[in-house]
Amino acid sequence: MIDEPYQEVLEILNFELSRKDMVILGALLKSQGDPTTFVDFEAIRAQLDIEEGGRKGKDSLIYRSLSWLEKNGFIKVDRSEHKHGYNSNVGLMHQVFRKAISEATRDTTKELKEIDSDIEQLSNIDIEQLREELIFFAAGKQKVEKPVFAVGWEDVLQLIEDKVYSHLKKGDYVRFSLEWLSRVDVLTPIRVDRLGKLMGLGINFRGVEHNTISRQQREAFKKFALTYREQGHQPGYRICERQDSTYQFVGRNNEGIVLIVSENPMSATWIPRDANPELIDNAIQTFDADYDAGVDITEIGSD
Repeated sequence: MIDEPYQEVLEILNFELSRKDMVILGALLKSQGDPTTFVDFEAIRAQLDIEEGGRKGKDSLIYRSLSWLEKNGFIKVDRSEHKHGYNSNVGLMHQVFRKAISEATRDTTKELKEIDSDIEQLSNIDIEQLREELIFFAAGKQKVEKPVFAVGWEDVLQLIEDKVYSHLKKGDYVRFSLEWLSRVDVLTPIRVDRLGKLMGLGINFRGVEHNTISRQQREAFKKFALTYREQGHQPGYRICERQDSTYQFVGRNNEGIVLIVSENPMSATWIPRDANPELIDNAIQTFDADYDAGVDITEIGSD
């Protein structure tokens, strides 16, 4: 009787001793006079008859098992004579188990990694959010997006990236008020390149300012706009003078805006359309009216 630990290993490898294929392998081994002997089908069947109390199994099932044993490397088959000879030995089994253990170890390691990934994903899940997602799916409703608030230059710019730039497709419009962008240094080469790539995908950018920023700011914005145009893009940059203040925002179509709520400290909030459609429509209508009435930056002098 094989010790329990080794029985468990055989089960892991799917080589259980009770398996019909392994029973036939045992009959083959008992039929061999020595490890180099090849025995024919009749000898194997005769041994099976002894072990199974004279019950004669179907030949087709025995041949099927012999085929499986050969395929998996347990036996060699001599086909040089009319009657095929079958042989197995320690060397063959060593190779079979070495290969099987290696493959099982690899597969188990892969499964463990997948389990670790599942555990991490489950531990980080927001149960409340999952509940809402399921309810909306079951009810056939569209999920209502919530406002998101950000404080600090980097967080505000990341909010614009996440809520505006990351959801754009060809033909979309980005409306960009310019007064709030008082720090030109935050327009890093990576961010500048990002906007250029979006324009290359067919995204329409429109910028408006109201003649209230410094000459240095305006020259920097103008330089960016002209560089993009030289690259074959067509970003809009217009100036529309007005006395009263207006919305400062970056918007994605009419689907939502990142509204600048304070410049000191810099802070903004993403307002999706569902959260406040009247504010979204009013901000966009005001922006478009100023853009239509504005003058292109190339028609404004540097003084």
